[in-house]
Amino acid sequence: MQSVLQSSGSGGSVRSTASSFISAAYNNYEVGASFRNVDVSLVPSFEALNPYAKVGRSMMGDDKRWQPVPDLYHSKESLYFRSAVGKVLKKAHEEISPAELEVRANTPEFKVEEGDWIAHNSNQKNQFALITPLKTVARIPANLIISDEPISLTQPISNHMGGYLRKKGEKNKAFKKRYMELNGSVLAYYKKKPEKNGIPLSRDEKKTLERGRIDLDRVSSLQPMESKTEPYGILLVTTARTWAICADSEPEYQRWLKGLCDVVKFSAVHVTYKRMFQLQEVSAKAITDVRMVVTTGDTVGQIVEHIFNCYEQALDAAPLRPYNPAEYRLKITGFRDYIIDRFRVLNEYVYVRECLLTKKTIRLTVIHESVIQETAMMNLSIGRDLPVSGGSMNNIVNQFADLWDGERATSLQMTTLGDEWERPSVDRNPSLPSGIIQQPFAIRIRRVLNIPRTTCVRKRSSEEAIVSRIPLTSSSVIVRIELYDGGQLLDNAVIDTSDVRLKAQRNDLLYAEWEDPVWHKFNIDICNVTRTMRVQLTVFGVKKVVGSSASNMDATEEKMLVTGVNAFEVDDTLTQGQQYVHMYNNLHSCIQGPVPHVTLPNEPMIQVEFSKFDAPIKFDWNDDDGSSVSDRSHRRSIITSSRSVMLRKEGWLQKVGNFSSLTRWRRRWFVVDQSTCTLSYADDENAPRKLITLRNCSVTTADDMNQKFTTAPVNKGTRKLRQTWCFKVRPMGSSRDYIISAETKQDREEWMLAIQTVAKGDSSITDFSSNNGSFEDSSASAPVAESPRGEESGELDGKNILESVAQDRRDSTSRSSGHSSSQRESELNELRKLILLDPLYRFSPYQKEQLWMHREEFIDIPAALPRILSCVHWDDRDECKEALKLLPRWSVPDHQAAYIELLNGEFANEGVRTFAVKKLSQMADTTFSYFLPQLVQAIKFENHHVSPLAMLLIERAIKNPNQIGFDLFWSMKVEAHNDQYRERYGTILNAYLDVCSSKMRAILKLQDKLFSEGGMLERICQSVKAKKKDGAAEMKRAMQQGLEALNELLPGSFQLPLDPRIEVGKIIVSKCRVMDSAKKPLWLVFENAEEGGDPVTVMFKAGDDVRQDCLTLQLIRLMDEMWRDEGLDLAMEPYKCVATSPMTGILQMVPNSVTTAEVHRRDGMMGTFKDPSFSDWIRANNPDPRSHKAAVDLFGRSCAGYCVATCVLGIGDRHNDNIMVCAN
Repeated sequence: MQSVLQSSGSGGSVRSTASSFISAAYNNYEVGASFRNVDVSLVPSFEALNPYAKVGRSMMGDDKRWQPVPDLYHSKESLYFRSAVGKVLKKAHEEISPAELEVRANTPEFKVEEGDWIAHNSNQKNQFALITPLKTVARIPANLIISDEPISLTQPISNHMGGYLRKKGEKNKAFKKRYMELNGSVLAYYKKKPEKNGIPLSRDEKKTLERGRIDLDRVSSLQPMESKTEPYGILLVTTARTWAICADSEPEYQRWLKGLCDVVKFSAVHVTYKRMFQLQEVSAKAITDVRMVVTTGDTVGQIVEHIFNCYEQALDAAPLRPYNPAEYRLKITGFRDYIIDRFRVLNEYVYVRECLLTKKTIRLTVIHESVIQETAMMNLSIGRDLPVSGGSMNNIVNQFADLWDGERATSLQMTTLGDEWERPSVDRNPSLPSGIIQQPFAIRIRRVLNIPRTTCVRKRSSEEAIVSRIPLTSSSVIVRIELYDGGQLLDNAVIDTSDVRLKAQRNDLLYAEWEDPVWHKFNIDICNVTRTMRVQLTVFGVKKVVGSSASNMDATEEKMLVTGVNAFEVDDTLTQGQQYVHMYNNLHSCIQGPVPHVTLPNEPMIQVEFSKFDAPIKFDWNDDDGSSVSDRSHRRSIITSSRSVMLRKEGWLQKVGNFSSLTRWRRRWFVVDQSTCTLSYADDENAPRKLITLRNCSVTTADDMNQKFTTAPVNKGTRKLRQTWCFKVRPMGSSRDYIISAETKQDREEWMLAIQTVAKGDSSITDFSSNNGSFEDSSASAPVAESPRGEESGELDGKNILESVAQDRRDSTSRSSGHSSSQRESELNELRKLILLDPLYRFSPYQKEQLWMHREEFIDIPAALPRILSCVHWDDRDECKEALKLLPRWSVPDHQAAYIELLNGEFANEGVRTFAVKKLSQMADTTFSYFLPQLVQAIKFENHHVSPLAMLLIERAIKNPNQIGFDLFWSMKVEAHNDQYRERYGTILNAYLDVCSSKMRAILKLQDKLFSEGGMLERICQSVKAKKKDGAAEMKRAMQQGLEALNELLPGSFQLPLDPRIEVGKIIVSKCRVMDSAKKPLWLVFENAEEGGDPVTVMFKAGDDVRQDCLTLQLIRLMDEMWRDEGLDLAMEPYKCVATSPMTGILQMVPNSVTTAEVHRRDGMMGTFKDPSFSDWIRANNPDPRSHKAAVDLFGRSCAGYCVATCVLGIGDRHNDNIMVCAN
């Protein structure tokens, strides 16, 4: 790729030296329908606007490369990013061969690595896990068995039976004889046998005679009836009721009981029946199955040999063909999870750890090592396309006929990038360091083009949030130019252009042009511009024109468009010359994160001009032209200081008069000022103030004055309980208490701490002579003192206060050094306490000054590092270097996840972010995957596409595609739906799909076509909702038609987004249903891809944003890991959830669970108001004392855990239909 940008002169003309095939791509764009109506008299061509753009598809062959985020154009940023990804791929291939990467993608191993925090790391309880015995059911390869008959891996169960039983009525408690018929998982009953003249009736005829039915899939407990009069009684507990049936004889009782036990899930069968029929959690009736016991300390090789030995020692074992146990490996039955390393201990696998905790039987399948290589070399048919075009359900079946185009390949193809790996050409002229450019940073605005006649408004309702457009009300516009660094507005860095009138443009658009544009110079030289500085340009409509400037306060502004430009580009060069920059609508902000790098001729844009130099300017602070001292003092004024040597706190509080019982609370503006040692208050910020002297005053809480109230509720669920937080201030020598109230407890603590600090009057802090050279009299603020004889007695007048403060300051110089040291240590201890106890505490500028001044005192506190870094003036070279030197010296936190805090928007410095990424890279893959959502969000705060964080995510996803790649794909895909982040996440995601294995690419392509926005399942959901008015039967029919048509095209096996270990096949349409909630989600049941594996049940939602659910469940899962790490098992079982777009998602269904609403319905309409509902449900499912005690204990621990979790997270929408409980 040979494409460079060359700007010349003040005119800023743009020339391109792109290659011929790129020029052809430009021509294709130019004739595109979307650019035909562009006003060419005003708007430059696509080629001029985007000199780096090229087709984002492979040039290899005629096939188009699949891109999860299509229609992105190249920019300088994207080309540098793809070049960086090329280096990552090359590095990965040096460590792991392409063939080995393909094997990892096809036969993944989910191992517990050294230092893995999750997967229930070895705490004291698990120290003995290496010698724990585990029940195991293993399966040997069928092709080793010598048999004349076909070998089936599953044992067919014939459960069709009928006969007479006695059933107890729901209202009439007497037992009545009924004919029972068990067919599949349904037990139907009739008044008499459904036949005519000895001939059984048809299914439809039976339904007319049916008196009722029991869905055995919904039975939560199958248990004996405790009755002396009915020795052959059976109870079936469901959420609807408890069914009681009785047999008349022992043989009939045994026959029916055996049939029911074979159908009802194992966990619901009573222990008495399990022992009676020797039932096992996992059946081992197939000829290939082996039941055995292994220990977690056995190696894979030892277990393989043990499986073969156990099989050969069985009495009825069929003979085996010759085999070598050393050539065989293990796989988890029913999962895409392999155990390949023959010398690795079994306890080092995630699946085994999970079985240890849940006490489940381990299921293993023996496979030959050749299967692993063959699987890796095959490109399965799941790489085929699914239709994504619109259309009704009536023509879906017709579209299915020509869906699959196939992506078969005969060899490994690790990348489809082709020549896009090449780094773009850059200007080879010698560059100058930015540190020597003593010239103000300046910008000139020329034009704003393609301005729409509407602005956006976000409207929210209880159901959804929508964006609508309203007409513009302004006839003139200004452009506000602002400079930001790390999300913070620089000092004196806001300039408004003059206002100009809007003019009409083609296609009902508007434009604004400054006929005589002026240079807007900022109070910052280029030598002082940081690497991460950002220019935000905002177009405001001015409803009332005020002369030649729109800065008049009388003018009403209307935000219209916004964009941003980085001061330094991706290659560290200063942005120069003319630029056309794309603009977002008024709902966006560009103070941080990605800025647009591609400008389309038909979209809003701004023409802006930066200072032009004869050579490239590279960011470099090593050269400062020998004027460091003067520069530093000037540089300190560039950014609004986050620190202050004097404490000053101000804000709104409530105050009550002297006679608190007779007066009411009034809102006042309070100011704590250490320079005058006073607390002042007034009606508003500019009103005359009244003063309270704070020298040696006392400050105490006044909880007896607190008042509770509720917010105005929209409904019962949104009503919030609030309270005031009161404290008292008593000046020294006064009997008067000033009673003040804050809105929150933290606000109260902050104000009390500020007042106490000022009251102590530490000379080492308040001595102005050492900081500012002189004491400035604050009488200019003209405070009004209250009369000591009036209502506010006990206060001094303003003159006396100032004289008193001056005298105190003179007296403070005579304090002993011991007292100063004690005072300093007291304040540092208070800061340590705040750091350790409250991570959300907001430090004042004064506290930040103390933190930075005494930074070495906190170096042993890991949690203090982000607090110290927040105090740094990053525009000061010396402070920046000092802060970066602190990083490797700082104490290490207990877990590397603490470094994620250093990736938020506050820390834009590349040195800090690189340090954090380096620490995070030490996480094991399993732990790393837990924090992927936060790491993906942190990409939003990077100034450029190329960043250490993005490269780390790509590298880890390449090396471990199953544990990292799947989650990374969907975390980024859902963010790419946002216009502002589409370019960044789309660039990263498309690049990852180009470097991942072919198997991974094919699976993700299938998942995208099935589960994403506009995918097949969402279209089926829409067809179901269209039948909502026609009733449940029509909705079910629409769902079944769509799923049956989809089933014809699904491959034999593929993975779900929920868990890469879960591999499924076709959809079991008969078990799928439309759920009752408002969005009509689909209850989907998939076959397990492996014969004999359990079916997989999920829920697909369309029209609902599940991203908040994903975050909540992730945090609950992390809480559970933290509690388990401390030896506390609270039986948390958060389900898995993946957002596949902003309004679609897939959720795991927890087996053997019901909603609390279903539990309450057992007691009728008033069941919700009956306290014993839960206790009755637990007792009904756990009748014997031992199981009942265990269930009550489990219920209590789980409630405790979820109560804490939901309280901490502020979850307030829990109700009986979304709280689920298991039968045990």
